[in-house]
Amino acid sequence: EVRRRSDTALVLTINDANQQSVGVTPMTRRAASGKPKSLGSGGSMVAKLKLKGIDGRAPPGVEPAA
Repeated sequence: EVRRRSDTALVLTINDANQQSVGVTPMTRRAASGKPKSLGSGGSMVAKLKLKGIDGRAPPGVEPAA
């Protein structure tokens, strides 16, 4: 019984965290849309990751692992 109670508490905690993140997300999107610089830096970050081959694809000349 003790184990079941701890599992239930964990699930409730996860649900609470999900609800909080949902409430924060729209504010974050609004703030980002109001700041073109943050969007631009985010785009350049993605470009840098792709140039480094960190986007999940193998760099040229390297065969993907089987």
